Amino acid sequence: MLMPERQNQIIEILQDRQTVTVAELSEMLDVSSVTVRSDLRQLADQGRIQRTHGGATLSGERARQEYTFAARQQLHAARKQAIGELAATLVSPMESILLDASTTSLAVGTAIKRQPDLVDLTVVCTGVWTAMEMLGFPNINVMLAGGHLRTTTGSITGSIAHEMLRNFHIQKAFLGAWGLSLNEGLTDTNLQEVELKRCIVDRSHEVIAVVDGSKFGQIGLASFASAHKLTHIVTDDSAPPDQIQAFRDEGIEVLVAQT
Repeated sequence: MLMPERQNQIIEILQDRQTVTVAELSEMLDVSSVTVRSDLRQLADQGRIQRTHGGATLSGERARQEYTFAARQQLHAARKQAIGELAATLVSPMESILLDASTTSLAVGTAIKRQPDLVDLTVVCTGVWTAMEMLGFPNINVMLAGGHLRTTTGSITGSIAHEMLRNFHIQKAFLGAWGLSLNEGLTDTNLQEVELKRCIVDRSHEVIAVVDGSKFGQIGLASFASAHKLTHIVTDDSAPPDQIQAFRDEGIEVLVAQT
């Protein structure tokens, strides 16, 4: 196992267990205690962990959330990047768009930044990580919804966010989801996020689902957008062709990114 991969595994173990000893890591990773101590020393120098007597812990709550989000980004990372690049082509200059807190929407934001012709663009974000990704570009006006911050996802929900969004006219909303099906539409598992996304759908002229192929056919706890509310679906070539065609038969434009 290469050192970067081993160190990432150490971080993942700490996310689950909060604290771990050198002896435990040595057994889990099947390496010597000398190698483990060297890895821990490097991770501590990078500020990613804190050394403890005989082991290590993560460097506080923010570090745990950053690495949790980073782990989500790595899941189907190539698919999300391709989806983001394709979805960004739907954005025009001077538009007001919304990016939710999903890692796929963050990929859309990353791709938008690489398009210098998108001037005077207003981007409303409902996640802190997405908002931070959009910072530092003079042609992009970034607005971050206020409200309750979910530490597990970095998303912002609650009545304050609802009230803010009710004052906006969003031209295009890019929304990730737990699942997508023709009968149930876009679904998610957290009811606070479901309520917020329902509000977003009501305030948006175009609703664009950004979901990789693994989300097709999955059904979460509750629906936040029925299929007929969707104007576009942007997915990748792992999506089931028969389900893609079923959505197209309903008049929904489906764009498929090649990975």
